[in-house]
Amino acid sequence: MSKLRTLSLLASALLALSTLAGCPQFPAQSNNDGGPDAGNVDAGPQETRECKAIVLFNGGESAQKVTISGEFNDWDETATPLERHQGAWRTELELSPGHYGYKFVVDGVYEGEPPPDQYTKWVGQFENRALIVPNCNVPSWKVVESRVSASGLVTATLKFQSAASGKLIDPISVRVTVGNVSVEPELTASTGTLKISYQAPEHGKYTIKARAADTDGVLAENSPLWLPLWWEATEFSWQDSIMYLIFTDRFRDSDGTSPVPPVQDVPQISNYMGGDFKGITDALEDGYFDKMGVNLLWLSPINENTDIGHRGSDPNNKYTGYHGYWTVDALRAETRYGDADADGDARLHELVRAAQKRGVRVMFDLVLNHVHEDHQYCDERPDWCALTCTCGEAGCAWEGPGGRPLDCQFAPYLPDLNYRNHDILRRVVDDVLLLMKKFDVDSIRIDAAKHMDHIIMRTIRLRLNELEAMGATPFYVVGETYVGDDGHDLIMDYVADYELHGQFDFPLLGPIRHVFGGDGSFKHLEARTALSEQKYHSTLKWHSPFLGNHDIPRFVSVSQGNVGHPFGGTPDLMGEGPQNEINQWNIINRMSMGFAFLLTIPGIPLIYYGDEVGLAGGPDPDNRRMMPWEWNANQRELLERVRTLGKARRAIRPLRHGSRQELWIDDDFYVYARDAGSGDVAIVAMNKGGEQREVMVTIPAGLQLTGKTLNSVNSTRQVTVAEGQIRVTLDSWEYAVFYGN
Repeated sequence: MSKLRTLSLLASALLALSTLAGCPQFPAQSNNDGGPDAGNVDAGPQETRECKAIVLFNGGESAQKVTISGEFNDWDETATPLERHQGAWRTELELSPGHYGYKFVVDGVYEGEPPPDQYTKWVGQFENRALIVPNCNVPSWKVVESRVSASGLVTATLKFQSAASGKLIDPISVRVTVGNVSVEPELTASTGTLKISYQAPEHGKYTIKARAADTDGVLAENSPLWLPLWWEATEFSWQDSIMYLIFTDRFRDSDGTSPVPPVQDVPQISNYMGGDFKGITDALEDGYFDKMGVNLLWLSPINENTDIGHRGSDPNNKYTGYHGYWTVDALRAETRYGDADADGDARLHELVRAAQKRGVRVMFDLVLNHVHEDHQYCDERPDWCALTCTCGEAGCAWEGPGGRPLDCQFAPYLPDLNYRNHDILRRVVDDVLLLMKKFDVDSIRIDAAKHMDHIIMRTIRLRLNELEAMGATPFYVVGETYVGDDGHDLIMDYVADYELHGQFDFPLLGPIRHVFGGDGSFKHLEARTALSEQKYHSTLKWHSPFLGNHDIPRFVSVSQGNVGHPFGGTPDLMGEGPQNEINQWNIINRMSMGFAFLLTIPGIPLIYYGDEVGLAGGPDPDNRRMMPWEWNANQRELLERVRTLGKARRAIRPLRHGSRQELWIDDDFYVYARDAGSGDVAIVAMNKGGEQREVMVTIPAGLQLTGKTLNSVNSTRQVTVAEGQIRVTLDSWEYAVFYGN
């Protein structure tokens, strides 16, 4: 395509080529397989954007007439007919840049809901297709190809597409970086072709950014071009991840100082406590996460929050925005997460670069359901922040009959964003992409997914899909839909190739806690695990199981039945133990076996900061205590067990990618296999009973383990497959992960 103003919108399940901000067109080639370098790619002649939109409808084979009814023709279903063209229906439109809602009308009948895998726009009470017309008077970037070879050679061919004026690229304006290093591209100004080549010095992330203007000084609309790329020793997939949730303010204080003092008249546990970005960077550089096998850091919301204390769920106490969910700025990092020597933005850049250098991905927690009343959006557009009703009040239930899940406010000072207002949608989506580009992150968590219209999550995902189509390393988008044990269907309502990759597995949380923290049966856990596998089906690998998170009392406190109130009363049994004597075996055994299950089942497991050392806590905010960094014997024992399990998951492929098969089960003894095929199998065994057990376990022939000896990665035990069986012996509250390759 040499006329790249052209817009194809297919009625079938095809992704629209345009985006809300005029994202670059898809590449002719894109891979990381170490193939030919950019110098061998013919980028073709100069390309000029054309000021017309071509609309295609691929349905209606038997239709006699197809027209368009939309905002651009005042919804006149007769004003814009399509003509048959090469098996489809087609028309050309001359429109000003903008987003236009429209529907196809086939033989006088309006189509129904628009395809969910295409951009849409709400107009009044109806969701429509979105015809997105970019500005042809502004140049744009196109990625022809991009690669990272096995030896770390980063290459790309870019095309500067001229505006309709035909003005060429200005060579003086060109700026290109690869992994924050300035690179001089090979430029052919007459064709607008840039060829980039850079030899990476070590494994890590090498994002390409490019900026340029034409000879009239008009900057390309998607400058800087953002093309995230990684060079890694082994190919990465998101299923290779162990996720770790960090509450920045509660994780580590790097220097004992804060750029801003705590908020007055707010209790310490609900106030800022001094954790900062440099503290996380220091933990990275100390190898803390490497020792657990952690390679995906979920940061609590990083945006600037209000400095005002508010009443919260406890009417007798105030809270601050230490948690990050009361945002006032879409693009600026929290000032308090900086330190005496650098601001929040600078320290966050350092953190992300330090993580990427170690092969660790960073996930931003996006608060999109609401903003704080002092947010920049409310200042600029007060109508965007109009008050509705507070969730939970009479006539304003969170959900269910009479509920208002999409527009109720979490608190009177947290205006709810209405994404059926297209101006809000465009601004927020653009800001999300700008934030990801600014800090060069690979993953996002969508908070409160069920409280927002699908359009916001679908639009973000489609934008990221387009970046991947340009050659960007794949992203991961995970959602939070807080449900009970029977909430699988609601979770899956938001999971698709065009929306969320997966969600946190809340339906499995209760069974996990009941079995490992209480007296629940392994039979029940197996049934619930199998139900998740059935409900999530092919998307199972994208979902995230967990033992605990920031919204519920800590696992250790629930397991001991000593949960207090949000502002105290919950003892820290692990932290208060003796320095050199282990006296909390009940906690250690229960938590470590819970981790053994979590880290050996399918999905992307989540560790909540502090759970690895048995940090105690009641309801929010008590479940967000400061992370301890000096550990006693109890804490060290649990931490070492979690580290062993985490490193085993990272090292043993079937634990990450294998199918799961139950082999033996009763209420207190559980054995299952993770099978990656061709005899690459791990076997997990657990005994939560009160005495030693010996069990003969049948090994299916399909696992191809006949005659093999498998060794436990966490003990000296081993099993040998003989006559189709293994003999598994485990002490009370002992687990073993057996592997033979």
